[in-house]
Amino acid sequence: MCQENTFFPPFFHRLIQWGCLSDHQIRQTADAFFAAGFPLSGILASRDITTFPNDNDQLRQCDRFFDDWYLYAVSESDTWVYSLFKMREQEDDAGGAIPADGDTPGVTVSFIAFDTDILSRCLEDPSHENRKAMNREIDRVVAAPNQSHHKILKAYFSAPEAQAPYLIAKLYTAKIASLAIGGAVAVPAHYAALCGQADWQKLRLPAFIEENNRAAGKVVCDHEKIYIRDPADLSLHEMQAILATHTGNVSFHSFAAEVRYHALFLVGLAKLTIPGIGRSPYASAIRADMSIGDTEMQGFTPYYDLDSSLVRLQEKHHPDQP
Repeated sequence: MCQENTFFPPFFHRLIQWGCLSDHQIRQTADAFFAAGFPLSGILASRDITTFPNDNDQLRQCDRFFDDWYLYAVSESDTWVYSLFKMREQEDDAGGAIPADGDTPGVTVSFIAFDTDILSRCLEDPSHENRKAMNREIDRVVAAPNQSHHKILKAYFSAPEAQAPYLIAKLYTAKIASLAIGGAVAVPAHYAALCGQADWQKLRLPAFIEENNRAAGKVVCDHEKIYIRDPADLSLHEMQAILATHTGNVSFHSFAAEVRYHALFLVGLAKLTIPGIGRSPYASAIRADMSIGDTEMQGFTPYYDLDSSLVRLQEKHHPDQP
């Protein structure tokens, strides 16, 4: 899944020096993609930053908004570009008394460059204005409209050889499995809703879950819970059950193909608004969202077809991946 290396991207090295991140919390691939396996909320908490002001100067809790977001880094020549990816479990706090972000589980990879200088200033001097600026920068990368991608991020994720999607998928399945209680994780609300529809057994994802159970020779998922034997040593069938119910992808190659599919749409023509939809493919592609609850870019989804050329290409370049 990763290679051990004493070299880290400059900003990651700075975080280690500040005590915000340990080298054991950094994961990397052989093609020099680096991911912080510690969320932004944890990095901020290490400097006693637990709240931030929104644009209306209302205080919000960092662990209610930044607990699912993680830093990553990609380089080209001597240029390092940083951004954020999301790994969210099923949550149930968006409608609570304490303001929070969304509840829908899944993975998001942003192709928008993150300005680490803004985060650095906040970590060094967590003043009201610096924390406010930090929130604005995070929001710009993960949610704000009318943003532009970074060419180095597009180039990396557009290549079928990219190893990052496989690492992210494995980090995500490990995170979900770590939440198991009594050897099981409940399926997300959106998947449960699928299983409440008429003829639900014939739908793509429930049908795959049954196929996955047969391949495993046991019930890995009964459409209500995913049964985890050992969270620290997941089987392929356990990982696939987690991916299918949480991201909509029934294989790691499908997951990687969806990330690449989004990156390929980051071109000028894709910025044209589609009549009747009021949104451009570019706006949907600039952040790759792998989630059952995601309604974007669902008309043509070759990454869900395991026989598509998009998925087959991933298999060709990553024969050793599950």
